[in-house]
Amino acid sequence: MKFARLSLIALTLSTASAGMALAADASSPKTRDQVRAEVAEAQRNGTLMADGQTGATYRDLNPGLYPAMPMPSSKTRAEVQAELRTAWARGELVADGQTGATYRDLAPHRYATQTMTLVQLR
Repeated sequence: MKFARLSLIALTLSTASAGMALAADASSPKTRDQVRAEVAEAQRNGTLMADGQTGATYRDLNPGLYPAMPMPSSKTRAEVQAELRTAWARGELVADGQTGATYRDLAPHRYATQTMTLVQLR
C-alpha cells in the first residue's frame, strides 16, 4: 500500500512538471489567431508534417501541388540586368519556347560570329 501511494505521488508530480514544461514557452507567447494563421500558411505552402514517423511534409510527398519555394539570389539586380543585356546582344535568349531555339539560331545573320581570344580562354 505504501509503495502504491509513493508511485501515485511520483506519477502526479512528474505529470504536473511535464505539463508546465510544455506549456511554458516564454520566449514567444502566441495568440490563437497567430497560431491559426501559421497553420493556414503551412497548409498553403505544404510545410505541415504529413507523416509523423518519417517527418515528411505534404510538399515532400506531392511537390507538384505547391508553388516553388523562393531561393535567395546570390547576384545583385545590376549583375542580373548586365547578364540579360549581354545575352540579348549575343542572341542567347530563347526565342521559341517549344523548340528552345535562340534568337541566334533563328537569325544568325543579325549577330556577329564569336571568336575566341586569348583573354577569353584564360
